[in-house]
Amino acid sequence: MAYWTTGVGAAYGRIISGRSAKVVAAGTAIQVSTTSVAIAGVWLSGDTEGAGGALVVGDANVSAVEGAQQGIVIIPGNAPIFLPINNLNLLYVDSTANDGRLCYAYLQPTA
Repeated sequence: MAYWTTGVGAAYGRIISGRSAKVVAAGTAIQVSTTSVAIAGVWLSGDTEGAGGALVVGDANVSAVEGAQQGIVIIPGNAPIFLPINNLNLLYVDSTANDGRLCYAYLQPTA
């Protein structure tokens, strides 16, 4: 885990990394966390070792179904994106291929 001691990052706690969420069935969105986890934002990327399909992230209405995608499309191997959300349980992910895996790291807010 990394800590910021100065600058803008000092307003946040630590970076919690090494997390992932697996979409077992393509076209069936999953909630990244079913428990409430207060965060100050999250970095998202697609696992390049996964099934090879695109991932789509968003709210409970997210969809990776071809022709009806709703959300932010993440292509494994591309640069991570940052989403400024305040709770991990607000984030859902779907995949265009079975066993797509979302990798994420989040900023823990200071107490």
